[in-house]
Amino acid sequence: MTRLTRKPPGKEGREGYTVEDEKIIHTPEGYSGEAVEKLAQFENFYFDLLASQEKISSELERLRNEGKEKSVRFRELLGQKLMNSNTLILLKAYKLE
Repeated sequence: MTRLTRKPPGKEGREGYTVEDEKIIHTPEGYSGEAVEKLAQFENFYFDLLASQEKISSELERLRNEGKEKSVRFRELLGQKLMNSNTLILLKAYKLE
C-alpha cells in the first residue's frame, strides 16, 4: 500500500497529517482524487464489516434455534465473527471507528 499522508516537518508526536495537493482534486461538487478514493474504500470496508457482523449474528441465532451449535457451519461463522470482532477492536484502538 502506498502511503498518501505524512507528518509535516517538525510535527512528530503531534496530531495532524498532510496530503500532497495532486492527491486531492477540488471541484465545485466537493473533493475527489487518490486520497479521497482511498478513504472511500476504507469506509466501504468498515461498513461492510459491520454489516457482515449483523448478518453473521442473525445466522448464528438461526442455527442456535435449530440446535446446530456443534455444526461445522456454526463453528465457521463463530470463528469469522471473532476475527471480525478483533479487526473492529484494532480499528477502534487506532480511532478509526
